[in-house]
Amino acid sequence: MATNPLSFDEVRTAGFPGYFLNMEEKWHEMRLLLAYDRSRLIESGIVGQSMHGLALAWNYFPHAWGVRCNDRLSPLETFADDERLQNALTRRKKYGSLKSESDLRKALRTVSGAQSVSNYRPTAAAAIYDRYLPKEGGVTWDMSSGYGGRLLGAMACDRVLKYIGTDPATLTMDGLCEMREELPPMVQCLGYPVPDIELHKTGSEDFVPDKSSVRLAFTSPPYRGTERYSDEPTQSFIKFPSREAWLNGFLAATLSNCYHCLTTDGKLVINIANVSSYKTLVDDFLGLAARCGFRHEETLHLALSAGWGARRNNNPIKTEPIFVFSKKP
Repeated sequence: MATNPLSFDEVRTAGFPGYFLNMEEKWHEMRLLLAYDRSRLIESGIVGQSMHGLALAWNYFPHAWGVRCNDRLSPLETFADDERLQNALTRRKKYGSLKSESDLRKALRTVSGAQSVSNYRPTAAAAIYDRYLPKEGGVTWDMSSGYGGRLLGAMACDRVLKYIGTDPATLTMDGLCEMREELPPMVQCLGYPVPDIELHKTGSEDFVPDKSSVRLAFTSPPYRGTERYSDEPTQSFIKFPSREAWLNGFLAATLSNCYHCLTTDGKLVINIANVSSYKTLVDDFLGLAARCGFRHEETLHLALSAGWGARRNNNPIKTEPIFVFSKKP
């Protein structure tokens, strides 16, 4: 770690500050994740913040830095532009430390005009598995596997006997498959049970698990075209370009597949929120879930990282809702 703020020339020379963990660092991250006590991570309906395992998950998805959110620049695009990079460094020096790669990543994620895609915190995912899978364990289906946060959380939770993951993006599925190959032997060597991991490169609207074979269907689906994970025709916002087509062709079809595969006492857990480009997404989703045969049981709230302004002004933490459903009798 540098003792003085990083200069523009130092940052340019070092290159983009992605997560490039060596094997020793991967083992270290895995040990910390498996040893983390998450028994009180969910309190008063809030799923708290812990970053254990996030660096390990991000390591397998370097392409994520180039993914755009809405019409904002990606961190990779910001880094490539000298003027924007200088602006990010100046702003970070004003409002926080700029002495490490971690500080630099924060600068690139939060500078005006840029936005990065998110990853599900593995500890939060593991806490959800703890809460909604029985002690004897069960099968979970992650309908939109994304950047591996929920997969890594499944490896950290002994209640997950089998993790089924679906995602249509090629580079993302490549990263998930690499995680499946590399990480389970590590978990086993550290003395923890390893779930079966089944991955499918397809959209959740097209994948139909066996009837009554899944105890927990849990994911955070795409917020339509908010995060444009790839330009492949299998992406839901491309495959179903209008809002009505997306609601029925992607979201309703996914919910129908969840209803089909869940056991009678199974749970559907969905992290979804309104966004500026789709301000009624939650209401539309809740209406679809009810029509597909689900009963809304409770709502948790996932704590999100606060931006610089929120921290300076001591604003309340920002959260996203996590909706929990059972099948109607």
